[in-house]
Amino acid sequence: MSNVILQVLERDLPELPPQVAEIIEELRDPNLIDRPVLIRKINECGNLGAAVLRVVNSVGQRRGRRARSLEDAILLVGLEATRHIILGILLQALFPQRQLLENFDRRSFFRHCLGTGLAAQLLCQEAGLSGRFDTYKLVNYGLIHDIGILALDRCLPVTLNRIFQIATEENIPILQAEGKVLGRHTHSAIGQWVCTKWHLPPDIRNVVQYHHAPRRAQVNKQEIIIMHIADTISFNYYESLRESVHKYEIEADLVESLGLSMAQILKVEEALPQRVERALEILEPIAQDAPCIF
Repeated sequence: MSNVILQVLERDLPELPPQVAEIIEELRDPNLIDRPVLIRKINECGNLGAAVLRVVNSVGQRRGRRARSLEDAILLVGLEATRHIILGILLQALFPQRQLLENFDRRSFFRHCLGTGLAAQLLCQEAGLSGRFDTYKLVNYGLIHDIGILALDRCLPVTLNRIFQIATEENIPILQAEGKVLGRHTHSAIGQWVCTKWHLPPDIRNVVQYHHAPRRAQVNKQEIIIMHIADTISFNYYESLRESVHKYEIEADLVESLGLSMAQILKVEEALPQRVERALEILEPIAQDAPCIF
């Protein structure tokens, strides 16, 4: 990462608020979580508990069962799933929406991130892998896989604005425009830096670092491939909404490695828009600036 970008990130990336740092520390090792302590800390952190319940009751597929408290949520989806939901919400909220940029649409960005998580769910269903990968864990990965973009929005908004401006003016994919502006210091590299600075769990750092380069992942490779394909499906959908003619290719061998066919990929692509819109009916507030969490 260039010294200039690193210096700006070091200067402008906020430190974790103490109450957030305490919750993340409590969540670091799922085997050591003290449930009563965690619940108390969440209840002391603004409306974080209400946001967790919103996710639990909208993303899950357990019809007729709703969580009415954090205790209910943990019993309903499990401590590990609740852990990932909390992390996803906290990391989104640490980067409040700003009104400085002309070309970066934060709402569309949130829809893409949510779409990535939901596409990962659909891929697992198609591949018969739902029993191996936690539903909420995949949604959390989707919500935070592009944390590097959020860091750019916070610390280098003019640079991010330029990336989207070039993509529009030259009619090229966003990732290609990013390469023109950032070179090899992509949002994945920036996101990895953020994960390291904030001491985020290794599995999150792994997804952030390798979601565009799944072949380079050394651990949890199947998860990374799922997130890579899901990210591509979601990105292509939202590129089409901005009337872009560009479509990222999904590599056949990666699809086959999950035991899927391209016909099943098409099925996921067709199902995704409705799934996202349904989830957004409840999750939309998380896409907005939510200072009351802190």
